[in-house]
Amino acid sequence: MNRSLVTILALVTLSTPVLAKSPTDIADLVGARAAGAESEIQARGYDNVKNNIWWNGATGTCVRVRVSNGRYSTIDTLKPNACGQKSSSRNAASGGKPAIQGSAPQAAVNACMKRADEFQSARRGTSVAGGAERAGPNWVLTMATGQYTSKCTVSGSGRIVSMDPV
Repeated sequence: MNRSLVTILALVTLSTPVLAKSPTDIADLVGARAAGAESEIQARGYDNVKNNIWWNGATGTCVRVRVSNGRYSTIDTLKPNACGQKSSSRNAASGGKPAIQGSAPQAAVNACMKRADEFQSARRGTSVAGGAERAGPNWVLTMATGQYTSKCTVSGSGRIVSMDPV
């Protein structure tokens, strides 16, 4: 009986793996009052996925916020799959940013993520690139913004040519 309880506790503890401490863009929120900090974390591009688990699509960062006595006590970085995102070895190699097919230039990906947020009237950092392919001198990226999908045609330097719903 005692051995099975220890096993269950170990599995629960390991169910949401922690990678590192607070990301630098929100580390200053540790110690802040939870009510004000929630608005601030949203303003910095994070969406509450579930039970104080937050996802930033622009940076590909998943975090867990722990609250104690009405204040943010810790912010831990989690693996992307804890936020319902696909995790791959390419994510780690790209600094935690979402890996996309076709290896589009980062300037093109960043420009399309920003433009897709504007196109769908979504908060900054909501859109993610799901795939990329060459189209002559440009790239065509498939963008996911919540339940909506769009196609972003962009130059390698990040100049948006067009944004169309799918």
